[in-house]
Amino acid sequence: MRRTALAVAIAGCVTVIAPARADDEPGTGPSAVEEPSSADEEPKGDREFGPLLVIERIDITGNTATLDEVIRRAVPIAPGDMLRASDKRLTEARFKVLALGYFRDVGLAMHKGSRRGHVIVEVHVVERGTVVLNRLWFGTNSLTPYWVGADVGERNLLGLGIGLGGGFIYAAHGDVDGSRAQWATELRLSDPSLLGSRFGANVAGTIVRGSEAYRIAGTDGTPALRELRAFPYRRFGVRANLTYDADALTRLSAGVRLEQISTELPVAPTLLLPDQRVTAIDLHLDPGTSYVITAGLSYDRDTRPDPILPHAGAHLAFAAELGSPLVGSDYQFATLFGRYEHYWPKYRGRHAIALKIAGGVVIGDAPRFDRIHLADVNRMLTPRAMGMVLSTAAPLALLQTRPDKPTYGDLGGAITVEYAMRLFRGKGENRVYGGDLFLGAGVWGLAENIDLRARDATTWSSLPIDVYIDAGIRFDTDVGIFEITLANGLGRLR
Repeated sequence: MRRTALAVAIAGCVTVIAPARADDEPGTGPSAVEEPSSADEEPKGDREFGPLLVIERIDITGNTATLDEVIRRAVPIAPGDMLRASDKRLTEARFKVLALGYFRDVGLAMHKGSRRGHVIVEVHVVERGTVVLNRLWFGTNSLTPYWVGADVGERNLLGLGIGLGGGFIYAAHGDVDGSRAQWATELRLSDPSLLGSRFGANVAGTIVRGSEAYRIAGTDGTPALRELRAFPYRRFGVRANLTYDADALTRLSAGVRLEQISTELPVAPTLLLPDQRVTAIDLHLDPGTSYVITAGLSYDRDTRPDPILPHAGAHLAFAAELGSPLVGSDYQFATLFGRYEHYWPKYRGRHAIALKIAGGVVIGDAPRFDRIHLADVNRMLTPRAMGMVLSTAAPLALLQTRPDKPTYGDLGGAITVEYAMRLFRGKGENRVYGGDLFLGAGVWGLAENIDLRARDATTWSSLPIDVYIDAGIRFDTDVGIFEITLANGLGRLR
């Protein structure tokens, strides 16, 4: 079902909420520092300067919904510590409090203490709404007549720093044989600082009742529903993670996942190729009931001063996961995914150029849902929602490379160059904090193991790669980030 260009233009999306952000121009606002006079020792080295100071106390101001203790335990300094005005711990303190995700801005100021050489550090926060809309799902296409759902969360329950969230989505079934209505729900609980320590924990449970379409004839470039079949499945999973804040900008995580998958697979599924050859296909699932048990590690370092509408800094994240029969899993596999973003500010930070690289590799007998999906690497397609596939649309063939690109792959990723221009930054009186206009383009690719071993055509026509473009506006609001973009609209209608 197609919509008008107007429908594409207004198709908005709420995406994951970044922790927090800062708006002040350099050298202004609440982050300005008042340095007390002192005759203590002179600076040493190039990294720190100013007189040596003793912290007399730390005052928290500006908070109304967040307990002082939640903020204090995030600050890496304490009364009695000695520092200089340029001490990097002051910068780390600001980032650390921003990373809580409860504040739109955080400023640190130093005031004279009760005696010479002593200072009072003021941590001033500007709170933002803690009830957020993380995701908003809606759309229509030939496979799924309509889908609708939302994911909401409370990031600072009762001001204690505890996060509680969840989501639900419903998708009506279409005309593919074997399909059925799909739904999924998830509940999450997190505490980023257990008993005020650097350790945190989070746990989540997910239930999915879905149906997965697969091709029985033709190629992925031919969208006829008569060439598809579907099989039903159910998933119930629990995952738990223990986190550790190595410093103000770096977080490490280790976790486990336990999942039960129940399927009703077709017997010996096959694919009729355009040349009338018949080949067996692998749906990458065990029939009946199977179990996925994994252990994983992840690393995340974020140096962006404004993680929501970034114009500077960098973000590096990667995660590894391993499933093995040694721990009771029916699937033996490993996955490694990574993401890197770097932003170069231009014209006093009002413009920015960004390079974004993301990708991953799947090794072994991974279940279907853990493999890389086409929409994971191509933003112009409908993304998976809570693991459910809502569209079988083929990617736009802009480079005229291999037409039958796989739907699931073992190796995939994308490289994007993006330009962003600041439209405005506000103080949130109308619950809108800022907006950016952006334009991006990138190269994406998705390959199966067999693609890496053999080919029967020229190199160019065999490459499972192509390009995508995106342009639109992002708004930072009190309840989340709203995007009105080209790719967003296409992903809701194809």
